[in-house]
Amino acid sequence: MWVAAVAPCSPLEFYVEVELPAELALGSIVCTSRDTENFGRIHFYGIVDEVDMAEAYLAHVRVTRIEPDVFLPPEPGSPVELANGRAREMALHFDAMAEKIPAGVLANAKPAYYNLDFLNGDKGAHVNVAGVSGVATKTSYALFLLYSLFHAAPGELSRGIIFNVKGDDLMHLHRGNQLLKPSDQDNYERLGLPCEPFRDVAYYGSDEPLWSLREFGERELVRYFFTETDQSGAMEFAIDRLAEVLKEVAVESPEGELFLGRTRVESLTQLCKAITNTVEDNDSRWFEGATTNTRRAVVRRLNGVAAHVKTLVGPAGRLRFDHKLSVIDLHRLREKAKSFVVGSVLQSLFEERESAEAQPVTTYLVLDELNKYAPREGSGPIRQMLLDVAERGRSLGITLIGAQQTASQVVERVVGNASVRVVGRLECSEAENNTYGWLSPAFRQRATMLQPGSMFISQPQVPVPLLVRFPFPAWATRRSEAVEP
Repeated sequence: MWVAAVAPCSPLEFYVEVELPAELALGSIVCTSRDTENFGRIHFYGIVDEVDMAEAYLAHVRVTRIEPDVFLPPEPGSPVELANGRAREMALHFDAMAEKIPAGVLANAKPAYYNLDFLNGDKGAHVNVAGVSGVATKTSYALFLLYSLFHAAPGELSRGIIFNVKGDDLMHLHRGNQLLKPSDQDNYERLGLPCEPFRDVAYYGSDEPLWSLREFGERELVRYFFTETDQSGAMEFAIDRLAEVLKEVAVESPEGELFLGRTRVESLTQLCKAITNTVEDNDSRWFEGATTNTRRAVVRRLNGVAAHVKTLVGPAGRLRFDHKLSVIDLHRLREKAKSFVVGSVLQSLFEERESAEAQPVTTYLVLDELNKYAPREGSGPIRQMLLDVAERGRSLGITLIGAQQTASQVVERVVGNASVRVVGRLECSEAENNTYGWLSPAFRQRATMLQPGSMFISQPQVPVPLLVRFPFPAWATRRSEAVEP
């Protein structure tokens, strides 16, 4: 193989001519070099992102690194080799990563890495994972990434929060996977990771309160009862007033309790009934300045959502972020109740971080169906909260690992703030969207054919996407897989 005398042959890209029986596959990592009079020997490293045999066997190489950093073109006729060992590390900039974590396995069965600085907030944060549901294994990769983060050098200082949205898929992560094969265990060893389930996992369901009534009022969680994007200005004014009064009531109440006058509130139903009883009162403290029709619309929505979340708010709440991994089960809840839980968890986490005196531990927040909570069009409190996470979360030690089928349907400020991009199998029409401009045309086409377990990854320090495979889960992802205790 040698550098072809075919344009372009520049410091940024060149072609390699291949003579059979040699082969050069898409995604191969290659290197070449040339001697110069003024700069000595220059080494070029790159990745094959197109291959064509129409007239000659030509492979297009996108340059990833030049050493020394002198931007001269390679010389046609120079021999080209597959990059192995130190050359591969340099080609992918792994040698320059002070702290790195496994990202998966390359085609040559060697580990690929992420620079931890772009995940834990030191230089960047946030991950976006896209792909077809059921085929792209988005949640599986997000869990593998979380597992890898937990086993990084400073991993003992990190925490994870994940929302379970499908059946009981994520309710057995503390148990081993009985489908694991010896070859799967070898993959973990190859990546330098232990092969075991998650440890110190807390599960939160919908059968007991997550928040106390005091927290519900003090944190203005009632706002997440109203997540519609078509609310009028009058409705928003009334909701603001309702949230403000609830906060005032909570602050005026004895510590840990919620009182309306001299009456201790024991349930969300009791609280909503007390608010509803004042809807016709023009002097109502709850709806000062709102018209009767607006007040009626507010209490209709208030009672409608409260009926589905009444078990989640009570005299005492149990949601605490003090375990290594917290799994919050949403799959039994209605859509409005799911939105309330997601918004309230984000709000609770943000308030905890903003009030912390010491530097908080890094918390990785895994949220699937991101397009539902942060849609490209519209507004709403959850969308705004996710924008805050994307833009300010890094400074508070919060990293969002968001996943969705179509990244093109997520608000650009959320996707654009993700330091790491990941895609599994994509639909053909979705792959053509500008959101995936970081993939070359050939890689976009290949993304429509990816098999489960394969992902394209992109990170700031590596100038081209990498195709990786990640190991089979060592933890149970459903009850039928779980090793009996």
